[in-house]
Amino acid sequence: MRRAVELQWPALLVASACVGLSLANWIDLSLRAGAVGVIGALVLVAAADGRERLAALALALATLGLAWGSLRMDALDRSVLREDVGRAGHAEVVTTAPARASRWATRVLATARSFDGLAVREPVLVVLPAGRAPPRGSVLDFDAKIAEPRAPQDGFDERAWLARQGVHVVLRAASWKSIGRRGGIAGLGDRIRDRVERAIAGSTDGVRRGVVLGVVLGEDEGLSERVRTEFRASGLYHLLAVSGQNVAFIAAGVYGLGWLLRLPRVARELTTLAAIVAYVLAVGWQPSVVRAGVAGALASLAWLAARPRDRWYFLAVGALVLLAWIPASALEPGFQLSFAAVAGIFVAVPRAQARFRECLIPPRLAEGLGVALVCGLVTAPVVLLQFGRAPLYTVPANVLAEPAMPLVLGLGLLAAVVDPIAPGASAALAWLAGWAAAWLALVAHVVGALPGAQVGMHGALVVAALSAGAWLVARRTRGYGASARPLAVACACLGLVAVVGWWALRPQQVAWARPGGLRVTFLDVGQGDSTLLETPSGAVLVDEGPPEARVADQLEHRGIRALSAIVLTHPQRDHVGGAAAVLRRLRVGLVLDPELAVTGSDEEEAMAAARERRVSVRPARTGDELRLGGLDLRVLNPPDGGSAGEDPNENAIVLVASYGETDVLLTADAESDVTAKLPLAPVEVLKVAHHGSDDPGLEEELRRLRPRIAVISVGRGNDYGHPRPETLAALGTVPGMSVYRTDEDGAVVVESDGHRLTVRAEG
Repeated sequence: MRRAVELQWPALLVASACVGLSLANWIDLSLRAGAVGVIGALVLVAAADGRERLAALALALATLGLAWGSLRMDALDRSVLREDVGRAGHAEVVTTAPARASRWATRVLATARSFDGLAVREPVLVVLPAGRAPPRGSVLDFDAKIAEPRAPQDGFDERAWLARQGVHVVLRAASWKSIGRRGGIAGLGDRIRDRVERAIAGSTDGVRRGVVLGVVLGEDEGLSERVRTEFRASGLYHLLAVSGQNVAFIAAGVYGLGWLLRLPRVARELTTLAAIVAYVLAVGWQPSVVRAGVAGALASLAWLAARPRDRWYFLAVGALVLLAWIPASALEPGFQLSFAAVAGIFVAVPRAQARFRECLIPPRLAEGLGVALVCGLVTAPVVLLQFGRAPLYTVPANVLAEPAMPLVLGLGLLAAVVDPIAPGASAALAWLAGWAAAWLALVAHVVGALPGAQVGMHGALVVAALSAGAWLVARRTRGYGASARPLAVACACLGLVAVVGWWALRPQQVAWARPGGLRVTFLDVGQGDSTLLETPSGAVLVDEGPPEARVADQLEHRGIRALSAIVLTHPQRDHVGGAAAVLRRLRVGLVLDPELAVTGSDEEEAMAAARERRVSVRPARTGDELRLGGLDLRVLNPPDGGSAGEDPNENAIVLVASYGETDVLLTADAESDVTAKLPLAPVEVLKVAHHGSDDPGLEEELRRLRPRIAVISVGRGNDYGHPRPETLAALGTVPGMSVYRTDEDGAVVVESDGHRLTVRAEG
């Protein structure tokens, strides 16, 4: 320890300042208190000697870091526009990051220059219509409405994530126009980035282009959610973020080119430094690239100043730069993963590589295995804590991807450099980079699809225990020579049998197929109702069918393990009989109940299950709304709880589910004598009321609704004669409308991207 302090004291002092900056996320130190603390620590520095003086200086720097961090946190928390939430006005902004586009909207971080005539300089999130996306550095002009960021949902707190970057408001616009590009140093970075993108995009497309841009620029916006999920599951997602390897590759390439051109050493170092700065400007403010850029720049400056190079010091200064600007960077997964991986490489990779070489593994393979193993181990706890799941096969995936990674990076960068001089050669280089990227995508696809590719906390503990056992056996048998090998082999085989047996015997769970937009599934529950609404953000279940329909089983077979809400439309067995089982077997966030004066045993059991699982129950009344991502559920009925003598069908919950331009009317058992009094508007999908019973007002109601798809939830051979011929005749009067019924078609699935509809029957 003493030797480490003596050798690394500059890095330790910088790390002390980093600790103080990080503490500013939890401690708000006033300027006066900070000044007093720093002065007190400096007094200790003057009075102390030797290591005590070093400790006092570290305390002074930590206090100074806390004071500065508190000032930065206060500055990041200030917002002029936050006081005007809900107000509309004319805005001018400059985009500061690549836009992330979906089918529904384009979202991009920006800095507001003005709003409604008021000059401002404040970071904002801009939400634009789906379609074309503005490039980074664009100056946009539009009419916007100020809104608050989205509340936490599905385990992601966008509001907190934006606040850590100083963003407190969202500007929503229906249209926009670009009126120019920003200039200065930031504009230079934008132009370098545009050049790289054009060079790569000219000869690649689809997944290949998205992967090359991810490796070279850390830009994964061009990849589908499916591909991004595969990279996460395989442990290769870090390849789509710029890392220190990129900066090292650029520095080595530029320095090597200078050596070939016989440039003086000073010129080589200065050129390398300029290339690093240009790349950091092009990529943007990412923890890994800033860290690597600072390290590379310091290495060049150290040589120019004839100072020794210290990698720990360079690492600490990189953290200092990031935290001094945004102290909340310490809470970001990218920061934690980047610095944990590099520290692991410094400490453990040489030892791991030596052990692999002792096992007669070829040196090149030993190097790759060492880096993959160490980085996987040190980053796994961060991944588990931040995301809840960690990739299991990250070591073999990274070993398989390792040969292609330098090709993608090198060829992609060379294509951008050569493009102004020889466009044909640039196109060829980009084409080759695309095929190397195809190998990365293939590895991610194959490894990510393996059983148990990702493990949760419990699975990670099992893997850690088995790994620790194998390590102990290896250490125990290391000194016993060949006689101990049978024991080691037996233990390894026993562990393998245990893992394989556990995997083969454990209950297999179906993965949830996340929809691209809205998916409405009218489940086949016999004579009853149950409708599942799914979006990329989660799922809502409206009614749960009778108990014998085993709706909880049906949901689990579809990969549904959690529901944002369930709706009990009215207390009848064919609608809420399966609710208690759903509440006890799945994670449910909310129960929406009409709380009618009349009740029943099935609803009472559901309420008991909600109390057992501590699920909140909210009464549903006309005008209430429930939002889930882009899905908006509006309650049209009932206005109150009714009386004990009323038919519960009269006071059933009637919902309109809206997603983009798609509206779905869910009527439960409320027929036209109820719905005719409601403010109905045209819809795309109608769930026919009361299983298709005779409804004299249905034909008139259909003229108001004009649905394109109608679904009847009804049991085969039921005793009520549902659906009634009169109802089928009324449905037949709507031109072009498709009618589906669960007794003949099985479950009916309607999907929408907010505009277009597709429908399929699973029977």
